Formats: sequence, C-alpha cells, structure tokens
Amino acid sequence: MPFCTQSKQEAFMEQQMPVRLYDAGDMAKVYCAKCEGCGKCCHGMTDTIHLDPYDVDMLTKGLRKTFEQLMGSTIALHNEDGLVLPHLRMEDGENGACPFLGADGRCTIHAIRPGYCRLFPLGRDYSQETHTFRYFVTDNGCDMPGKMKVRISKWLGIPDLPRYEKFVTDWHYYIKDVKKVMAESDDAAFRESLNMFLLKVFYETPYDEKEGFYYWFDKRLEKARSVL
Repeated sequence: MPFCTQSKQEAFMEQQMPVRLYDAGDMAKVYCAKCEGCGKCCHGMTDTIHLDPYDVDMLTKGLRKTFEQLMGSTIALHNEDGLVLPHLRMEDGENGACPFLGADGRCTIHAIRPGYCRLFPLGRDYSQETHTFRYFVTDNGCDMPGKMKVRISKWLGIPDLPRYEKFVTDWHYYIKDVKKVMAESDDAAFRESLNMFLLKVFYETPYDEKEGFYYWFDKRLEKARSVL
C-alpha cells in the first residue's frame, strides 16, 4: 500500500512560536459556539490526523471493529522519517472530509474522537529537560471569530487527564527514539521488521479492558524499548 508523505501536522506544530503556555487547569480562548456544524477543520487534513495507541484503542472498542477492519476504509498508514504510523484516512480530493463527519457537519464519533481532534486548536510544547509538555493556542488554527475561554481539561474531555498526559509524553519520546534508530540504520530489513513489530504490538493487538489501556501500554512500551 502506498504511504503518504511526512506529516504536515507535525511540521505545522513545530513551526509555531508559542506566546503563552498553559497547563490543563488553565483557561484558554478556544471555544466557539459557532463551531457546531462548521466542519471546516474536518476537511483537507490529508495525513495529518495521527493516531496514537490510545486513539486506536478508543476507536476499535467504540466502533466494535479491529484495527485490521478499520484499515483502508477509515485508517491509512503514512511514512514519517522511516517510521510507519496510522492516521485517519480522509476522503479523496484536496479538501476531502473526515470519514466520520456527518451530513450535518458534526462528528459522528465525538465521544471517541482522536487526540488531535480533541486538542485542536491547541498545540503541545514539549520540554526535553523535564520530559513534560504544556499547551499553547496555535497561530493558524481555527479562524472562527467569537472565541470564549474554557478550561483546557474540559476542552479535551479526557478521563484521568494526568495519566493520559503521561502516556502522551511517553509515546512522544519513544517515537523520537525510534526515529533516531531508523535514521542511523542502513539495514532495510531491520527497519521493516521494526515497523511491523510496532504496528503489531501497539496497534493491532487489542488492549484487555480488565487492567485497562494504560497498564498494558506501559508493559508493551517496556518490551518495545528493549528491542531498540
């Protein structure tokens, strides 16, 4: 299957110059009452709505489908610095819509929408020293007028947000480590094997609901780090 180009979303986030940084408990001007039914941010996103393991766990459980069943119809793969990762597959065309955008311009999977969708129009500013991140409002995000302040934790709407933020940070820096290994390796077979391993371990294999996603993610991350 052909892979999309390196993520424009990642480049977009990296180009932002945060003026003010926020914590999850802070208020930020990101809410707009006119947002409902707009759907502008759900068009033309190409390969930029990256899916992390938490996103895929939410989608597979919420839609009652396996990762393999979602592949091709609503999920596709892209190549990012040699690393193959999944993203939401937009409809064909330059301004293709998200496959989960309803006819009324509203999200049909709002309760289980991916992290990138929850975050927008916020970005994350990571600290290499502390391995944490803070939020900022993107310069070129939503241009809808009439923004109002809302607490970021409420905007994200994610249960046990501190635990989720730890997961996001762990995944971010693990992916950075994998990209570094990929860049330093001339062994094409190794790179292909590593990609297949990561997709299998973090995306294709279901997370048992008894112990919960985070428990099993930590176990799998520990295992995955041992092969780098």
